[in-house]
Amino acid sequence: MATGGAPKPEEETVVFDDWVMLERIFRKRCHDDLDAAGEAVNKNKTAAPVKIDSGHSCFVSFTLAAPLGSSYFNLHWPERQGSEGLLAFVRAIDKNLVLFDISIPDRIRYMDAPQDLFVYTASAPPPSVQQLPRRSTKRFLAHKFTTGILQLKAEHCYIVADLNVHPKKKGVSAELCVFNSGANEWRIITKWTDDVFAFDGRFLCWMDYFSGVVLCDFSKNVDSSVLHFVPFPGGIKYPDDARIPRYFPGRFRSVSISQGMIRYIHIDNGFHETIHSGWQGIPPKRSQRRQKQLTHKITIWTLNSKFEWEVHCEINLDCLWAQPRYQGLGLPRRLPEFPVISMDDPGVLCCLLRAKEFDGKEWMIMVDMNHVDLQSCTDVNVEDKFSNTTQLPTVFSKYLQKASRILKELLS
Repeated sequence: MATGGAPKPEEETVVFDDWVMLERIFRKRCHDDLDAAGEAVNKNKTAAPVKIDSGHSCFVSFTLAAPLGSSYFNLHWPERQGSEGLLAFVRAIDKNLVLFDISIPDRIRYMDAPQDLFVYTASAPPPSVQQLPRRSTKRFLAHKFTTGILQLKAEHCYIVADLNVHPKKKGVSAELCVFNSGANEWRIITKWTDDVFAFDGRFLCWMDYFSGVVLCDFSKNVDSSVLHFVPFPGGIKYPDDARIPRYFPGRFRSVSISQGMIRYIHIDNGFHETIHSGWQGIPPKRSQRRQKQLTHKITIWTLNSKFEWEVHCEINLDCLWAQPRYQGLGLPRRLPEFPVISMDDPGVLCCLLRAKEFDGKEWMIMVDMNHVDLQSCTDVNVEDKFSNTTQLPTVFSKYLQKASRILKELLS
């Protein structure tokens, strides 16, 4: 990468896509020192410096690609030696905000201590990173898939929240650990999830892909938030021997936002029904029918204003597999995995396709659900092998484009 000097004219305008699919797992970029790290990112419009209260400093940036390509979070570390145990992970996103954690190997940590949390803001130049105050409580923030971030609609601040659910003899109790950027403090609010996302500038939504969605409304009073549980359609009851090990719960289902609505995607499969040999949760007739069934469906539901699921669209995978374009590309007749819905069009789905079970050649495919049409297909490089974690659909790249345009106007 070129460093130093004024940018060439053709490098002044950077075009970012309106939305991207962001991998959660980071990519480590080691440099000789902080100056070298700064030189490496000095023309990167996504780059931002990070100061950690432990005394460390580094840079973060993003490698952005239009779907079907995967986008990546980069951590530019100024020390080549001693960085083997360095870890970072993207926990959540909302609008122009990216919540991530960093774990530094030379820090003495107690068991299950939460990593340091940071918020990246894609805004008018340049992007910035804020470290959140630490929480020493072990029971909060230690799990990567239960922490969410919400850009409040009515205020110029954001909420970071972590949900803890405790089973009891009768029902469950839940607690929220909430950080308000306006007050710059954590609070515990007494009230098993796979993922969390923000919705409509007021809700944080936690998903348990074996049961449903918990919505928490922060619109009126952060200290007295209301929790609302919406079960997934279908009525399948998964016992503990399926729920506790989890086994990639987001492999055939996901929940995200498209055109301002909550969408639930489900790909018919028997994965979580057959890997537990002792489970008799599905009636025998249904199990036999599923074993003989040759057709599978992909269904997208929309959550309406009454907190009820409505079918948005549905396709038979046999129709997709029979397409001349699908067959002409030599793609296997296998179930798509880790579905991601387009943020612009709820009828467009991006999925992973594998030649074998958790192995073999990989493709990313884009499917038009309304016309049962394979829109595009791209090979996944060996070095970019899929991480078996659901990618995050995010629009923060759009805010980088806006910031770049504002800077150009200011300089013109």
